[in-house]
Amino acid sequence: MNTKILRWGNKIKQTGFYIPFTVYFFVFVIAAAFSWRALHSGTIQGDTAFADIYTLLLDVAFWFCLVIVSLALLSVVVSFIFFLYFKRKKGIEFRIATDLKESELHDKQTVRLFIHPVVKPFFGFIKLRLLYDQNYFSQKFSLLESSKRKFFSTTIEGTYYWPLPQIKEYHVEKAILYFEDVFQFFSIAVDLPAKNNFFTQPASKSVKNLKVSPRKTEETTTRIEELRKVEGEHLHYKNFENNDDVRRIVWKIYAKNKELVVRIPEIMDPYASHIYLYASYFSQFNTEGNGPVEIPFLNYYKTLTWSIYENLVKQGFEVRYIPDQEVAKNNTADEQQWVKYSISTSKWHQSKDLKTYVKTNDASIVVISSLSDADEVKDLIEKHGRDITFIFIKLTESLFKPNVFDWVQWLFVQNQKDDIEVYKRSWSISSLRIKIAQNEKRLAEIVEKYQTPVEL
Repeated sequence: MNTKILRWGNKIKQTGFYIPFTVYFFVFVIAAAFSWRALHSGTIQGDTAFADIYTLLLDVAFWFCLVIVSLALLSVVVSFIFFLYFKRKKGIEFRIATDLKESELHDKQTVRLFIHPVVKPFFGFIKLRLLYDQNYFSQKFSLLESSKRKFFSTTIEGTYYWPLPQIKEYHVEKAILYFEDVFQFFSIAVDLPAKNNFFTQPASKSVKNLKVSPRKTEETTTRIEELRKVEGEHLHYKNFENNDDVRRIVWKIYAKNKELVVRIPEIMDPYASHIYLYASYFSQFNTEGNGPVEIPFLNYYKTLTWSIYENLVKQGFEVRYIPDQEVAKNNTADEQQWVKYSISTSKWHQSKDLKTYVKTNDASIVVISSLSDADEVKDLIEKHGRDITFIFIKLTESLFKPNVFDWVQWLFVQNQKDDIEVYKRSWSISSLRIKIAQNEKRLAEIVEKYQTPVEL
C-alpha cells in the first residue's frame, strides 16, 4: 500500500515538472491583480485633468508590463521551437559523465554535461533536471559554464555539483530541459533521453597502525624482512624420489593407483610480491529496507575499505583487491580506479559467507564489519590470526563518532547534520539495533584478543 502511494506521489510530482508557468508567474499575476484593483478603487474621482493623466499612466504601465512579459514568453517559445526543429532533423547530442578530478579537487560530487545544439532564451536560462534509478530525480539546476563562452552559442557545456546520498553506481535515464525567460515566469519543459551510468567515489582518510606483510608470491622481486611460509599447491603432486620425505607420500593415491607420489611441501620463501586484500560485505542479518544499514553504514564501510587499500598502495605494496561479489563491467584500464569502482558498487549480501570468500593461503588482510558472523570470524582468526591481519569496522560509529563525516565531503553536502539525525532516530527504534550491537561487541572482543586493532 505504501509503495503504491509513493508511486502515485512520484507520478503527480513528475507531472508538475511540465507545468509551463512558475511560482514567480503566479505571484506576479496575483500581485498585479491586487495592485490594479487597489489603484482603480476610486480614490481619484471626477472628470479632471489629473484623473485623466492618472488613468493614462496606469494604462501605459499595464501595456508596458504586458509587452515585456510577452517578449519574455516569445524568447522562450523561439528557443523551444529551435530545439524541437534540430531534435527532429539532426538529433541532439547530449553527454553526461562524472568529472573525477574536479570532484576530488572540490570535495564534491561533480557531474559534467554537454548539450548541442541548443539556444538560450534572450537573457534567459536553460535548466535541467535528471531522472535516475527509475523513481528518483534531482533538483532543477543550471550548469556552471565556462567564462569563455561566446555571447551567442548553440552549445551548453558545464558542471553541476550534485549532492548524492550514497556511494554507489547511479543510472541516469533521462534529462528534462527547461527553457526559462529572464524573469523566470515561464518554464517550458522537454524530455531528452540520457542512458548513462556514473558512480560516486568513496573519500579517503588516514589509517594508523596498519602493518602487514605480503603472503602471496607472484614475482620474486620484493624481499620481505622475515621468512613467511608459502604453502605448496595441494592439488599438485610429484613422483617420489630418493631424497623425498616418506612422510609426505600420499597413501590414498598409492592405494588407488599403486603410484608413489608426494605432495609439494611448504617452503620458506624470502620473497613476496603482492598483498591480497579481502573485504567482506556478507551480512548474517536481513538488512533489506533498513535505512541506516543500507546508507550510512554501507557508505562508512566503503570509505574505510578504500582508505585501507589506498594506504597500502602508498606504503609501496602491490595490492590485489578481491571482491566478494560480481562487479559490473567498467571501461577503465587503471587498476586503482577499478578497485574504487568495485568498492563503490558493492552491496550487503547473504550469498557468500566469510569461509567461502576468504582464501587463507594468500590473504594478507581481511576486512570485516559489524554484520559479519562472529563464529566464522573466531574460527578463522584462531587458525590464521598470526598470518592474516583482520580489520574490524564498527558500523555504528558512522552515526555516533564525532565529526565522522568531515572526510566524506559530498555525501550529505547541504543538510548533513539533519540527515544524520534522521538516521539516528531511525536506528534507535530499529529491530536490528540490539542484535547488531551485541554482535559488534563480540567481534571487537575476538579481534582484540588475538591482534592489535588498527586505528580507523
